[in-house]
Amino acid sequence: MKDRPGMAMLRDRVARIEQRYHKPLAALYLKTGLPLVDAALKGGLRRGAIHEFMGEGHDQMLCARPTQFVAKILAQVTGPVIWVMPPDGAPLLAGLQQMGLSAERLLCIEVHPARMAATIEDVLRSQGVAAVVADLSTPLSLTASRRLALAAETSGVTGFLLHRHQQFVPPSACWTRWRVGAVASPPIRMGQRALLSFAENFSLALLRHRGGDALNWRIGTDHVPPSSFSLAAVLAHDALAQGAPAARSGLAAGSVWPGKAGAENLVGQ
Repeated sequence: MKDRPGMAMLRDRVARIEQRYHKPLAALYLKTGLPLVDAALKGGLRRGAIHEFMGEGHDQMLCARPTQFVAKILAQVTGPVIWVMPPDGAPLLAGLQQMGLSAERLLCIEVHPARMAATIEDVLRSQGVAAVVADLSTPLSLTASRRLALAAETSGVTGFLLHRHQQFVPPSACWTRWRVGAVASPPIRMGQRALLSFAENFSLALLRHRGGDALNWRIGTDHVPPSSFSLAAVLAHDALAQGAPAARSGLAAGSVWPGKAGAENLVGQ
């Protein structure tokens, strides 16, 4: 008895999916560059899956910090990155390059919002693509997210959805959901005096993780100048100056805040 064409295609798809999980552990994950985060994710962000990101507060529309976080992750891998966006949007190339993501690796595609989900799915099924990043002006439906998840799993291409809007984000089939926001760094101290506080740190909230817990981190950044300033020579031997600490180091490993993310965070925002 001959197999039906549909059954042959299904067997081929299952075989390709199984083959992906026989690869070395390092080939299954994208490192975030943050050891505690990668450990909580049991290796990093799952390749061949969809991950969605949201800003916080005034950054919900611009989604600048989530974009920086994604660009830093993609800077550690090789291969072309396809950036899908609405006609009125364009990534800030200088900011992406500052995170280490070269503009030479980017291919930007402008798509009408009504065709966004279908275009992302088509690109996810492409061969030779390292990742797909999509700027969303409206949330995707659960059905659309399931189609994207299946396309990513079949091809092994990783997808990143950046929610650049303030609408409610419904449940989805994405592997992880994140919220990235700003957190003020500790104030600079000179002796016993606290002078200034800079928004150099950021909060990283894992709102949803398939098969894992929701967690929060507070992370130091390494893409801003140290919060220090030179003193005039006349003050070089001042008691306050001598008590000033050295400039803070770059990227911090971060620490997990006690407890899990609130239940209300698991379904939207």
